[in-house]
Amino acid sequence: MIAVSGVVLLAVAASPVQVVHGGGDACPVTADVELALDSMLASPPDAAPGARDVARLERARDTLHVELADRQGGIIAERTIEARGSCAELAQITAIVIASWESDVHPEFVREPADIVQARPALAPEPTAATAPPRPAPTYDIAGGVSLAQADTLAPGASIGGAWFPRGVGPGLWVLGSGDVSRTVAVGSHEARWRRWMASLEATRRWARGRFTIDAHGGLTLGWVVTEGVDYAQNRSDSAVSLGGTAGIRLGQWLSRRAAVWIDLGGFYFPRRTSVYGTGGGTTVEETALPAWGAVASVGLALGRSPLSR
Repeated sequence: MIAVSGVVLLAVAASPVQVVHGGGDACPVTADVELALDSMLASPPDAAPGARDVARLERARDTLHVELADRQGGIIAERTIEARGSCAELAQITAIVIASWESDVHPEFVREPADIVQARPALAPEPTAATAPPRPAPTYDIAGGVSLAQADTLAPGASIGGAWFPRGVGPGLWVLGSGDVSRTVAVGSHEARWRRWMASLEATRRWARGRFTIDAHGGLTLGWVVTEGVDYAQNRSDSAVSLGGTAGIRLGQWLSRRAAVWIDLGGFYFPRRTSVYGTGGGTTVEETALPAWGAVASVGLALGRSPLSR
């Protein structure tokens, strides 16, 4: 280990260009850039360390700004490149950019082709935890909004739910609760009010492009129907629970890394028949089946962590 470290330090010290970080993330590592430069450029044996040109690196989130200055501080060249790949790959690209500038102003630094070929094996270090690409960060949000549902008639309502994506985009999980205001339905010669609350557990998949996301979701929903008579001699209430399915598409626009507006279009279906019963004149029993399917349009605000945070 000591011998390997000594070789690296010797190669860095012999590099004809001094590489420093001017700010931002310390990736690529300056020593890796100087090591790559040493394989591309030849430094005169009498060159003093303080007389080397200086390459300054400034890393932003997705870009790397490279600036090369001569020994008197004058700017030779500067360029902004995309910061993609591992730190080792970025060090290689940065060294190529700097070497092209140095070969223009210092032709004596250019190595013979044979020297470059011999040095190339040292430019492919084994990947380490420090140079491995970062894992995708999970994203999540808690969303609430207002809705308009169509069953037998239109009815306003509200919903609240949460979504979680372990890899930021792609497959995820969604839970949702919603409900509408009461509707009135005819039961024979009388009327009754009814409303349905729903709780869903759904699989979802997210696609993201810039500030926009698309979530396709679908799964199981549990419906709880509550009914109440309106104009009977004795108005009674009752409730029933049934299991159904739901699916939809949610479109979102992230206003920041923590907040988004969204709109959702979905539908539901309950295969089990749910009816309202009432007693007419005498012993006559009147029945009306409630709608088994419906559509819901919702709009609202979501708070959480978006794909922009990655």
